Amino acid sequence: MESTQSLNDRKKELEAKIQALEAEKVVLLEAIPHLRENLDVLKLEHQAQTLENEVSNLKAERSNLEQEIANYTSPQETCFKS
Repeated sequence: MESTQSLNDRKKELEAKIQALEAEKVVLLEAIPHLRENLDVLKLEHQAQTLENEVSNLKAERSNLEQEIANYTSPQETCFKS
């Protein structure tokens, strides 16, 4: 059988451990929503950047196609020198 002293020591250790864990739990519960919000913003920024790149590439492709069409539809100037 454990002595009264060792039981009291064990009780104090467990109470201290519980108090520390409860304090850590509070900190984590406060941090998690902020981290989730930060992650949401980062995901949105990534999505926006991806779309901006896609739109830019599509605009460049459109411009190139319009230029090609213009090259085929514009009267070609030929110079004949005698």
